[in-house]
Amino acid sequence: MVIKIQMTKSQCQIKSKIQTPKIYAGAGVLLSQLVNIASKNNLTGLEWAAGIPGTIGGAIYGNAGAFGRSMANVVKTVEVLEVQKKKNQKSKIKNQKHILKIKKLSNKDCQFGYRESVFKHNQNLIILSAELQLKKGKKSEIQKKIKEYLAYRKKAHPLNFPSAGSIFKNYQLAIDNYQLLKKYPEILEFNKKGMIPAGFLIEKAGLKGKKIGQAQISEKHANFIVNLGKARAVEVIELIKLIKKEVKNKFNIILEEEIKIIQN
Repeated sequence: MVIKIQMTKSQCQIKSKIQTPKIYAGAGVLLSQLVNIASKNNLTGLEWAAGIPGTIGGAIYGNAGAFGRSMANVVKTVEVLEVQKKKNQKSKIKNQKHILKIKKLSNKDCQFGYRESVFKHNQNLIILSAELQLKKGKKSEIQKKIKEYLAYRKKAHPLNFPSAGSIFKNYQLAIDNYQLLKKYPEILEFNKKGMIPAGFLIEKAGLKGKKIGQAQISEKHANFIVNLGKARAVEVIELIKLIKKEVKNKFNIILEEEIKIIQN
């Protein structure tokens, strides 16, 4: 069963005290809508989310981020529906009763990490809404940042084709293999930043533009798998397997998916 949260209408409201502006939003509110609301109310802290598709619930679940910022930087609290299972001890049949409880989690409780959160590891927590902590800013500067980020996405990302966004997490450790450092000197700069872009690894593994059926590793950004028309899920999954195999062979790195694949 897949639950789609559609708590969007009348779910986004702003409350502002002195120096403590906050946005309260239902889990189904689109990130793009939040960015616009923040901008119109002179609130800064969400500019990086401009151009990211999806809802705030999904963004919190995966701790979405860009340009050095993420949901972990703006989430104050998250309201969740906790589903607990309780076995009926009297019955020989292991019937299970579900106990539903609404609770509020703090930022710390969410256990945010790089594209990680407690919600990825506890399927009994269903995100209902969130309270975001932003800051007062100048509308002109906020809108300028938003335009810059959107322009970058248009230039660097394959927005002309459907995709699931970035497929893999960036590699968070340094590469110290002398032969690789000699062949790819740009890795030294990546090492200094503490992150090797997955797109770089995929491209250097010679996979940019590789197709399986109607699914293709983007020629514009190798960490995107795009749908050229009628791509099937199995074709995307086969490309993911190929990427992991070739990057492992070339760099001895096992890439980890950023997206979540749901299979029977």
